Amino acid sequence: MTLPIPTQDGRYGHVPEDAYHQDRGSLSVSGAKLLLPPSCPAKFHEIMTNGQPPKKVWDFGHVAHHLVLGKGSAFKVLDPEIHGLKADGTVAASPRATTDWKNAEKDARAQGLIPIHIGDYTKAKEMAEKVHKHPEAGPIFKRGHAEVSYYNTDPDTGTRLRCRVDWINEEITDYKTSDTANPEDLERKFHRLGYYMQAAWYIDLVTAITGGPAPRFRFVVQEKAAPYVVTVLEYDTEAIEEGRRRNREAIHTYTACMQSNTWPGYSDETVTLSLPHWAFEDEMEIAI
Repeated sequence: MTLPIPTQDGRYGHVPEDAYHQDRGSLSVSGAKLLLPPSCPAKFHEIMTNGQPPKKVWDFGHVAHHLVLGKGSAFKVLDPEIHGLKADGTVAASPRATTDWKNAEKDARAQGLIPIHIGDYTKAKEMAEKVHKHPEAGPIFKRGHAEVSYYNTDPDTGTRLRCRVDWINEEITDYKTSDTANPEDLERKFHRLGYYMQAAWYIDLVTAITGGPAPRFRFVVQEKAAPYVVTVLEYDTEAIEEGRRRNREAIHTYTACMQSNTWPGYSDETVTLSLPHWAFEDEMEIAI
């Protein structure tokens, strides 16, 4: 089924999640990151052409996201006492391995729902409560709108861009679950995942539509293990500027690939390899 995608640039509060992600006529920051190293245009084109199957590892984060924001991916709670029974009516030692459980998961996904174990659902509820009680994060989610989509045509290239913000009022907030909320760990992890590009992309796209001053952008990061520590973070000016530079490179790469219908890999020529710098350092230590 073809889902409605806005044809005019602007802000939209009711774009279905599937419609947003199935849009092949505009570029998101997730796509922008795929176009650039350490990825390449060929990988971007493969995902845009054939899609990306859902991963179970994302399910818990989607449910936590819904419970924190009050909006997002729909889900169905599965209970071992209902969906994980053996033939004799008792709960199986491994409920997820039962036929009933597997069928319930399959049926849920067929309906566009995320199947989640009741234990994980309870955990996600506790996480959401922790966020809402946090002195810095809690007030953010008391007023604003969740899952708002923005579309804008880039004036330099004519390429249509899009983003979908988790939460917006006077500022933009993005909620993420993580194995760590330690700022020292997140500095490296966020760089690897290109979140500085996301911050710049969202700021610039929202500003282009509102015509107002650039909004503040913050991440609310929460650990998935008790006590579900919450940290609120934002990038400094230098990081945002580097994100803008990378975003601009991605937009021009996308435009050129679309115009030529060519989606290159890493290189079409022979690449000469050296050793990583640490290998030389190891050799020096051995020599000493």
